[in-house]
Amino acid sequence: MSSKPVLYTHTISPAGRAAELAVKALNLDVEIREMNVFKGQHMTDEFKKLNPVQTIPTLDDNGFLVWDSHAIMIYLARRYGAGTDLYTDDFEQQARINAALFFESSILFARLRFCTDNLTVLGKSAIPEKNLQRALEGLQRLESLLQSDYVAGDHLTIADLSCVSSVTTLHLMLKPSAEDFPKTFAWIERLAQLPYYGEVMGRGLKAAGELMQMLGEKNSAK
Repeated sequence: MSSKPVLYTHTISPAGRAAELAVKALNLDVEIREMNVFKGQHMTDEFKKLNPVQTIPTLDDNGFLVWDSHAIMIYLARRYGAGTDLYTDDFEQQARINAALFFESSILFARLRFCTDNLTVLGKSAIPEKNLQRALEGLQRLESLLQSDYVAGDHLTIADLSCVSSVTTLHLMLKPSAEDFPKTFAWIERLAQLPYYGEVMGRGLKAAGELMQMLGEKNSAK
């Protein structure tokens, strides 16, 4: 007898929020199981049996295990997204979506990590200026990428859900202006109208903002 899939995630994680947005967009009945990475809940031997690289998010779909938010989103959209435009069998559009997902992974999220790793240890004031500048350049590239209403064309795809999770977290840190990034801010506002966006992103960004503030205060007091 099959049971509903389980998504192991942490609301503060942009990758976790991206996977959860995909779950909501597909209207799937998935158990969301929070793993507090700051308490090392993803580093247990039990979790290692599910995911040998011990990262979140991780999806357990009745014994089929997949990790990495991008892989999870593609899997869910391909398996359960018939009749939606979140992913596609069209080779050209699929390439556009995949390119945007790889852009999120290699540029947006990677440059976010360069900043947050320093923030965790040293506080924002100690983040190397070159890291902040590279993160800002990542946002500038997204601004250039947005040639339509969405990152991979004229309709919502999983690429938007992936990118917006990292972009909004970068915005918390870098505080860019709508004047400098008009297409990006309009795109975020467009996504914010999705009925499930506030539920997932609201609590996640609130937690991320509180963490950044706490770390900033902690490190400035040293």
